Amino acid sequence: MIPEISRIADPAYVAGLSQLSIDDLRSKRTECSDIENALSYVRRLAQGRLDLLVAESSQRGQGQGGDLAGLVDNLPDLLSEGVRGPGSGRISQELDPPDEIVDPLVADLDSAVGPHVMAALAELGDDELSAAVIALRRFEDRLSKSRSSVHDTIDLLNTDLARRIADGDQEITAS
Repeated sequence: MIPEISRIADPAYVAGLSQLSIDDLRSKRTECSDIENALSYVRRLAQGRLDLLVAESSQRGQGQGGDLAGLVDNLPDLLSEGVRGPGSGRISQELDPPDEIVDPLVADLDSAVGPHVMAALAELGDDELSAAVIALRRFEDRLSKSRSSVHDTIDLLNTDLARRIADGDQEITAS
């Protein structure tokens, strides 16, 4: 994963929050949100690839498969399975993560299972298909753990901001 994730997951990142200015605290929260958005975006890419691989594997299990055109035709249905409607319970965020965070994450995804593998999906041997599914599941698991770590940091930052608001921090009321 990218160094930014390790840096914000390090306990030193949130050490001494009460001594930070409100602007510095908000800056850290924005940085964490950008990283979380990037992780979420790339996780969606990985899940889309995984959905395609699993669909191909399932078709092969039924004696079919090897039909890339058919798989592409069913893509809207595949990618919409399990999608939740409005009101996810999380605050809506604009998903426009910075390229300097997204690009290395996509490079990691591509090294796990790249576009060349996806383009040749119908021609993959069963062992290659299984290996790609395993690689994507491992990648997605690493992303999920990273996201969880980032969420923990965001929670700490939000808790400190909420405490300051509840305490009537003059710096907040003046902003």
